Amino acid sequence: MNTITILLGGNVGNTQQFINDAEKLLIDQIGPIQKSSLIYESEPWGFDSEQWFLNKVIQVVDCELLAIQVLEICQAIEIKLGRTQKTTSGYESRPIDIDILFFNDEVINLPQLIIPHPKLHLRQFTLLPLQEIMNDYIHPIFGKSIHELFQECNDKGICRRL
Repeated sequence: MNTITILLGGNVGNTQQFINDAEKLLIDQIGPIQKSSLIYESEPWGFDSEQWFLNKVIQVVDCELLAIQVLEICQAIEIKLGRTQKTTSGYESRPIDIDILFFNDEVINLPQLIIPHPKLHLRQFTLLPLQEIMNDYIHPIFGKSIHELFQECNDKGICRRL
């Protein structure tokens, strides 16, 4: 059985509802949620937008799917909840974003999927909710705990728990 750590977020429309809907669909299609952070509000990261983001980390357990299958389900849920194709090569506003942060302790490097998420250590909006549910977890590449990665993070954007 696999344990998958996922970041949910968005900044378009009723983001709280999109996160709730995504959680329900993930439970139905991937497996039960063992741990769940509170919601965090943060400034947009990597682009300008007046709409701030809401983010939450969940941990799904007892999953028999492969990582690539989980990715396909996450992408289908994003589309179902209104996510459209990107219009730029950078970051942009979106109703829902579902990122796989960790898949067990595996390191996966495929063209369409890199796990652990390659930018999680750079972002407060990922590290803060991760700290809440898995503070002592050791990153399989960096060999540091989530708490240590947060302490080293240079992201100075505003991020607060709601």
